[in-house]
Amino acid sequence: MSKSVSRRLGWRDALLLVGGYLALDWASHIHPVHGLYVTPWSPAPALGLLFLVRYGGQAAAPLALAILAADAWARELSLPWLLACGLALQLTAGYWLIAGVLRRRLGSKGMFVNQRGLIEWVMITAIGTLINSLLFLAGLTLAGYLPRGAAAEALLPYWLGDAVGVLISMPLLAMLLDASGRVRLRRLLLGRESLSLLTTGGVLVFTFVAGKMSEFKYFPLLFLPIAWAAARQGLAGAVLTVGLTQVGVILATHLLGLSPLILIELEVLVLVLALSGFFIGVVVDEKQRLGAELQQTLRLAAAGEMAGALSHELHQPLTALLAYTRACQQLLAQGESGERLRDVIDRVVAESQRAGEVVSRLRDFFRTGTTRLERIWL
Repeated sequence: MSKSVSRRLGWRDALLLVGGYLALDWASHIHPVHGLYVTPWSPAPALGLLFLVRYGGQAAAPLALAILAADAWARELSLPWLLACGLALQLTAGYWLIAGVLRRRLGSKGMFVNQRGLIEWVMITAIGTLINSLLFLAGLTLAGYLPRGAAAEALLPYWLGDAVGVLISMPLLAMLLDASGRVRLRRLLLGRESLSLLTTGGVLVFTFVAGKMSEFKYFPLLFLPIAWAAARQGLAGAVLTVGLTQVGVILATHLLGLSPLILIELEVLVLVLALSGFFIGVVVDEKQRLGAELQQTLRLAAAGEMAGALSHELHQPLTALLAYTRACQQLLAQGESGERLRDVIDRVVAESQRAGEVVSRLRDFFRTGTTRLERIWL
């Protein structure tokens, strides 16, 4: 796949990036770890990665500003100004590197097009967020604001928060930022397939009310509505049901007062369900796309056959018409105006009718598939 071309980042896009990042970071502001406000689900980096993939380095400065503002406002990190700016730049550089690898490997729209793209997106995101988390915590440790033991303890939650947030949220955010993706989501929400969302909500309520959340014995039931929506509506159906599942998990966390450890385990389960649904959805979309391409190929082949049939069937009457027309010209040049000229003109009319009948028969055949059989004398 060729490299994607960066678009121009306008001021509205920059405001959307900063505002959206702050809103997502505030929404996921739960369960602080060692004063870092590490969350088991951090969707804000997914938005930053999408803008970096789409706009390249133009989105780096707004993203760094958004990270700095989120740390000061949503996470309330009491760090010196210089250190906070340095960490924001470090995180931005790490996300920029991840986005650059995604752009080179998959392009701007190849992450969710086929199975290979989805697998590479998962691997690049998991490895990239792990390296970024290591560098971030190492910077805090070297600056003396985080004990080494605390950094080691915070690494897994911090990495899982970023990785889970990106892997769960990025497909939905990508569709929301794309015009055709928004159309698909709107049709799904307003159509009959929205029943899958109600089913997901019902299974969520049953899971949290009837089951013991420390055991998650009913949690695998959530795979059924996700798989159903993915099989029916492709990636769009999987994205919506996974998004609803994630919202339900976060709400249950607040209502039931679940501990950070239980929430981390829940998020890992949601991630497994989400990736399974995404793979089913991508396979369904790929199958539908290949089916549409096959139908287009068959239509082109039928058009080619029709053109060949027309050429073959019309060749003889057209050749006869040309010969009779030239004969008329010769007869007129000789001053002929009697029976011979009228006979040739009658032949011209007959061949014209023959050509018209050929076109009519072929039109009926390609429209309905029916044929008209006639008895002829050899």
